[in-house]
Amino acid sequence: MTSDIPGGRILIRGARILTQDPKLGEFTGDIIVDGGVIAEIGPKLDDTGATVIDGTDRAVLPGFVDTHRHTWQGAVRQTGIGWDFPSYRQHIQLTWGPEYTPDDVYWGNLLGALNALDAGITTLRDESHIQNSPAHTDQAITALQDSGIRAAFAYGWPSIDSNTWMLRGEATHPEDIRRVRSDLLADDNALVTLQAMLRGPELSTTEVSAKDLGLARELGIRSSMHVGNGVWGPMFRGIGSLGEAGLLGDDLLFIHCCTSDDDELKMLADSGGTASVAAALEAVMPGLGAPATGRLLKFGIRPSFSIDTEATVAGDMFNVMRAAIAARGVGLSLLPEVYDDLPSFTPADLLEFATLQGARATGLDGRTGSLTVGKAADLIVIRLHDLATQPATDAAASIVGAGSPALVETVLVAGEVKKWKGALTHPSLATVRARVEESRDRLLATPLVDG
Repeated sequence: MTSDIPGGRILIRGARILTQDPKLGEFTGDIIVDGGVIAEIGPKLDDTGATVIDGTDRAVLPGFVDTHRHTWQGAVRQTGIGWDFPSYRQHIQLTWGPEYTPDDVYWGNLLGALNALDAGITTLRDESHIQNSPAHTDQAITALQDSGIRAAFAYGWPSIDSNTWMLRGEATHPEDIRRVRSDLLADDNALVTLQAMLRGPELSTTEVSAKDLGLARELGIRSSMHVGNGVWGPMFRGIGSLGEAGLLGDDLLFIHCCTSDDDELKMLADSGGTASVAAALEAVMPGLGAPATGRLLKFGIRPSFSIDTEATVAGDMFNVMRAAIAARGVGLSLLPEVYDDLPSFTPADLLEFATLQGARATGLDGRTGSLTVGKAADLIVIRLHDLATQPATDAAASIVGAGSPALVETVLVAGEVKKWKGALTHPSLATVRARVEESRDRLLATPLVDG
């Protein structure tokens, strides 16, 4: 770790600033961070009392917002490249999940959060379905807090007896979420806040979903549900079932939506709810369905983007944005009669989905997601003068088309530097690596359980 990490008042000078603020747009200029927030933004700002960072040949934009990542699976990253969903369930949810200790959750979550920061993701919605005990939950939260990332901890269900929880079982959401709300995550202005990961009508039933939603709304927290999941989408109609029961609302985030029908997407749009497209995962996991980016846009829903699980895809937003483009290209080639009717989207749109719309889907757009004076200083600096991105004629196109975590030079969360000169500033990276490898070795030695 370098010793010249800036703190306090910081001025980034002469950068290409992609604000994601509709009123400010994109321009070359300066940005001042002070007191954890964006204090000023514009041309030729006064550098009095500030540490100056040269932004020449660099882009500054809001940190990416990942609206759906099962972060606890950090120790088994890349073990399932090419898996279909039954393989994922057999390995992760039926075999390894029940074996996780609270320590496994801590190190997996810490690794996942640090990897997100390294890739320029400053806000992470941690979809945590490893609530095997209160200690598992507590360690997941502690890891997020120790990483320094901004996070919404989406409290899910246990990864013990997964078939009972996920195959339309009648168990309602774990009541331990009440303890977490009152004792651990009561402050909605903290860096780590509480949300709920609910199963919804495709993984439970409409009746269970109504009870689960009632609990989340009683606690005053937002909720997410996985819907439009392959054959389960048309079979159980997650959004449609909730709509018919009068349960939709703007506090709901729907993940995937791959096989949700047009009537459901219209219901979602009318309700003010939001959607999360995990394009990289959806593009490579057989049977889940195609990324719904264009279909959501057709109904006026500007989606957010997410990683899903690092067991099967890389944990960066560049990969997701390019997968969304690739999926549209394949769709136009194979199903032109469908995809010709869908709205197109540009690199600038994709950056908006990965930042501002992610903040909106997480309920944090008043705090992050754009470079706006008064918002938290959650921002990233990306090199545009590397061979991969030169000459960067269009900054958004260069970032989407050729960006990678290696080009993310600086990362700030609430004004605190988390990555500097291309290296994370976290003090315990060697320990994290060692402990995650120990966890991996023990988990992978577990005999596979048949589904």
